[in-house]
Amino acid sequence: MSKILYITNSLDTGGAENILFNLLKRSSKIESFIVVLTSLGKYGKELKENGYKVVDLDIKKDISSFLKIFYLFFLIIKIKPNIVHTWLYHSNFLGGILAKIAGVKKIYWSIHHDYEYSNIFTRIEMKILAFLSYLIPQKIIYSSAFSKENHIMNGYRRVNTEIIENGVSLKEFKNNNLTKEKLRQKLHIDNECLILGNIARYHPLKDHDNLLKSLNILMKYDLNFKCILIGSGLNNSNLELKEKIKRLNLKDKVLLYGERNNISEIINLFDLNILSSKSECFPVTLLESMASMVPSISTDVGDAKRIIGSTGWIVEPSNPYAIAECILNIANKPDMLRKKGKLARNRVRLFFSLEKMILSYYALYENNLKIKF
Repeated sequence: MSKILYITNSLDTGGAENILFNLLKRSSKIESFIVVLTSLGKYGKELKENGYKVVDLDIKKDISSFLKIFYLFFLIIKIKPNIVHTWLYHSNFLGGILAKIAGVKKIYWSIHHDYEYSNIFTRIEMKILAFLSYLIPQKIIYSSAFSKENHIMNGYRRVNTEIIENGVSLKEFKNNNLTKEKLRQKLHIDNECLILGNIARYHPLKDHDNLLKSLNILMKYDLNFKCILIGSGLNNSNLELKEKIKRLNLKDKVLLYGERNNISEIINLFDLNILSSKSECFPVTLLESMASMVPSISTDVGDAKRIIGSTGWIVEPSNPYAIAECILNIANKPDMLRKKGKLARNRVRLFFSLEKMILSYYALYENNLKIKF
């Protein structure tokens, strides 16, 4: 049986982590080994509990990191994988170098972000990775055309690249009106209230300030709405966020729901999903909402425009007035929301299903391992 060693930064909740998790669960004809550099997380624990070969290095910024890096090197030699497939920047860097030194012939990099330059350390890493892209990977897999072009424009190798767009399960993510009603009752939200949703970790690139400012603008129009924020850091222990909400008079309008495992259920509560980011690659949260028949408003980032098509609305980034105006135009048109929701699910079925994504990865492995799935 062919062997693939996956090396990833983390297997905690996140779009890229979710994609790898779904891929691993369906790769039955490949002997898969998974090395997690930092956090085992939700997906890592689930894989381990179900018998997958998962090694958690738990690398931290201390002297023990060097020993763990050596351990990873000898692990690669011991496993003798046919392919080392690294996932995200740090793993592409560390896993790629070690696999190359260990003599692995087929090394793939996966990139699930737009080109990042958020701080000086990231900029340095990105420049090094651009140089290494000519020396290490036999294949670079991007999750969006936008990300591919931005990386190439910033020095990454152009040849031997492939785009495999993200996909979501239409069985897991689907419309459920009964769940919607139960959640409304649980949260004491009346049926006339427009429920806005946002699913993203608390990070400057996700631009929650943009979203909150747009909600503050809505307050001037006497609109009956609630906004539910879901994701890591979006809870009551985030004092910085709570202060922003208080300052913008949104205390009664914003619900901090934090990190959740039952996203496919909670999305059913939304009437409208909002992505307010400054930068994205191929945001899975748009697909999850669309599959659940919840239309989206998204800033014009990454491949958001391609994902949404005519099933939702695109606004310029960092412009809260654009988001607010869009919401106001939609707020009293429930028939439009339902129509867009049906179109959204159908668009996912046609272009962004989980099955389509998995088949693309299978084709990649088939071509390079000479195996049939």
